Amino acid sequence: FPQNGTRKFWDFMRTHDSVSILIFNTSRQCFVVVKQFRPAVYMCEVERHHPQVLQNQDKESFSRLEDPVPAVVGVTYELCAGIVDKPGLSLEEIACGEVLEECGYRVPVTDLRRITSYR
Repeated sequence: FPQNGTRKFWDFMRTHDSVSILIFNTSRQCFVVVKQFRPAVYMCEVERHHPQVLQNQDKESFSRLEDPVPAVVGVTYELCAGIVDKPGLSLEEIACGEVLEECGYRVPVTDLRRITSYR
């Protein structure tokens, strides 16, 4: 679409409801975060450092970079979280499942405290 004489592109995607859990480890007195490699974050850095790679490229022939971007640029530190996609489970039950899956902590539903909700 044109905006102020400049052609703009707008990407959108359908999203899912999700839960995020702020975990506090009481024995170590610290917050727990999840370290994950995110391909989308990595590709944004590849594009930033090598803009020509994603321009005019045939999807079938993605060339090798002579000066590759290190994988560590795609690593994020984030709250434990997950998509609400299990019918019949409450948000709290889904949250407990995510904490176990991503962090290895078994947390009873009764130990959770809702902080906030947002759209």
